Amino acid sequence: MSHIFHNSAMLHTAERPTLFLPGWGFDGRVLSLLKPAPDWIFPETPLDPAIIEDDLLQLLAGENAGKVRLVGWSMGAMLGLDFTARHPEPFSSLLLVSLRRCWPRKEIQAIREEFSRAPEAFMKTFYRKCFLGSRETYRNFCASLQPLYLGDLEKNSGRLARGLAFLETFQPPATPPAIPTRLVHGRQDIIAPVQEMAVLPGAARKVIDTAGHFLFSHPDSFYQQETKKKAIQARFSRAAASYDSYAVIQKEVAQKLALQIKPERGIRQVRTILEIGCGTGNFTELLATRFPAARITAIDFSPEMVERARAKLENPNIVFLCVEGEKFLQDAPGESFDLVTSNGSLQWFADLDRALGNIARVLVPGGTIACSIFGPESLQELGQGLAALHATADSLAARSFLPRKRLAKALQAHFSGAILTEERLERKYQSVRDLLRHIQKTGTAGWPQAVPQRLTPARVSRLDRWFTATYGSCRVTYHVFFLQGEKGGELTERDCE
Repeated sequence: MSHIFHNSAMLHTAERPTLFLPGWGFDGRVLSLLKPAPDWIFPETPLDPAIIEDDLLQLLAGENAGKVRLVGWSMGAMLGLDFTARHPEPFSSLLLVSLRRCWPRKEIQAIREEFSRAPEAFMKTFYRKCFLGSRETYRNFCASLQPLYLGDLEKNSGRLARGLAFLETFQPPATPPAIPTRLVHGRQDIIAPVQEMAVLPGAARKVIDTAGHFLFSHPDSFYQQETKKKAIQARFSRAAASYDSYAVIQKEVAQKLALQIKPERGIRQVRTILEIGCGTGNFTELLATRFPAARITAIDFSPEMVERARAKLENPNIVFLCVEGEKFLQDAPGESFDLVTSNGSLQWFADLDRALGNIARVLVPGGTIACSIFGPESLQELGQGLAALHATADSLAARSFLPRKRLAKALQAHFSGAILTEERLERKYQSVRDLLRHIQKTGTAGWPQAVPQRLTPARVSRLDRWFTATYGSCRVTYHVFFLQGEKGGELTERDCE
């Protein structure tokens, strides 16, 4: 095997591994620029199109190797698409980043000529273009990997030449691989312009408006979203033991949501229910009481939360599954549930619009969605206080929650007869420290920023004084949307009285 693959032991782990194929001029070490760096399998040298197929077959033929997700970037996306079209069996899914449908021969010839005249100068310019829009990532690349890559130019010249030959002749396969495929592209990409983004039948496509060629470090990239989701999952798991004692607001919202599921809305004969984000089972219990004959599938991505819910509710009509909600909706068969519901969970989704589309897909004809979602004005007073102290107000998770207009637009695209209502619930806490304890003990802090500003005891005391001067006490608002609807059509908006 000419390619040495880092992390190849991941093929034999219980979790489904990811195989990464890098772009031309790079090797898998480019992943070290991401924080945290992903534990993917990757080649430690530039890809050689002449031998990569044999090396991949040898890698994937290992004993007990399970299904693999393949992530290909730029030339690696082309090689990955080419390989999986001929060998789809080892793969669970395919994610193709910055995939250009073809490279014009004139461009390749110009690259050959420039590279031949001044290889180091050409590569420096090429690398700079790859990282346009990712200034900090580019600085890190120049300080770490670029000297190594330039030092190995002569040694890797054959691989780079064969890479250009492959780019020159690549054409998307006539029959794409029969596995779930996603295409992701940056609108600011000047290496693979978005207007030349490949189109594959049946593949989902996403364009990130402010991303360039190396879009992995962009906040809206799939990698950053996956990383955030893991961090949120870890926080909820750590809070499982304390959640019921502190989740006062969540329980109140669950009661309100349960009361809004009305028989006259066409759901009197509910036989199958999907609950997304069941947590410790508080809303699940309300559903079981409200629909005693229904079979409930209750899912959550925290194994600790699911175990507590399972222990709390020994009901043969309830099936608890530990699975991530967006993935479950993507994989679930259509027309499976009479009611899909969720209490305070959907705001954590990376792509809520796509998830709502999948909810509509899994509902039976005439089926109903009934959910509560926390809005972006949640804990706005805490954000104001942090801003007044010149601290990191942007680190509040609610800042990334969908506002009313965007939520309404997403609902209108997928459901008819929908009602979007809105409430603001005010709560007082004994102190800022008490508020922060409730956030920690319920796991609702969300995604920690890359460099969060630490709230020292002195800062907490200053926040207490700010709350007293501004609001008379530590008082915050919880912003909640309630929604119900069926498939397609017009949306009705109204405020709760």
